[in-house]
This record gives sequence, C-alpha cells and structure tokens, in this order.
Amino acid sequence: MTTRNVILYRIFGTIILLAGFCLTMHAQKDLRIASLFEKYGKQKDVTYVELNGSILRSYHMTAYKSLVFKNVTPYKADIVQCLRQDVASQQVMKTQEITESGELLSAYYRLNQNEELNRYILYKVGKKHSATLIYIEGKLSEDELMEMLYQP
Repeated sequence: MTTRNVILYRIFGTIILLAGFCLTMHAQKDLRIASLFEKYGKQKDVTYVELNGSILRSYHMTAYKSLVFKNVTPYKADIVQCLRQDVASQQVMKTQEITESGELLSAYYRLNQNEELNRYILYKVGKKHSATLIYIEGKLSEDELMEMLYQP
C-alpha cells in the first residue's frame, strides 16, 4: 500500500469517527432533558455521570448520562416540565409512569426507535427526596436494558 493510500485511509477513518461522534451528540440535543445535564451537572448536591469508551460499547450503548439528586425538590418542577415536553415532542414508543397524588415518582420512556438506535429516558424519585434521571441510547434492546438495570 502506498503512503498516499495510507493517508487517505486515515483521513477517511477520522471523518467516519467524527461523523459518528457528532450524530451521537446531536441525538440527545433534540431533547429538553439535555439542558438539565448542562444546567445541574455541576451543582453541589448533584452527581453527574457520563460514560464513554469501552464501557459504553460493552453494553451496546452510544451514550449514557445520569444525574443523581440528593434533594430533588428545588429541581423537580424543571425536570418534570422537560420530561413532559420531550414526551409531547417525540415519537414515544413506550411509556410507563407511576404517580402519587399527582406527583411523578417514576417514569420510563422508550423514544423513537429505528434500526440503529434505541433511546431511553428513566426517572425515579427515591427516599428522602433523592432522585435519578438517566438518558441512554444505543443498540441495546429493552430486554438488555432491563437486565442491566436489575442485575444484582
């Protein structure tokens, strides 16, 4: 192989990697919850997790972001508003919600599925006003997601 061909392959490979990265970043940007990760990810009482690399690939994911709130009370209205807007604006394939006295306690949304990408939003209020918001996308199936979430 000539030096010119090696250079062309490297350039082509780099373009493919960048295109894949941009598509992954764009996929969540069309959601209102994307603003929550940016807005609350650095708050003192919030833990922000974003996975990348081999961890993502081992679970067939292209994106994983989570926010864990020690006390969700000051953020709850904003979170629920963003979730409602995303559900209204996206083609939601599956919705499971648990509410108590009109308050959203738990939500599972499977967004517009296509052959290459499944997208999920999970939200759960825990004990003592804690809460977790998770965004996942990738080739993992709903069964794989449930197995991952409920493994001991």
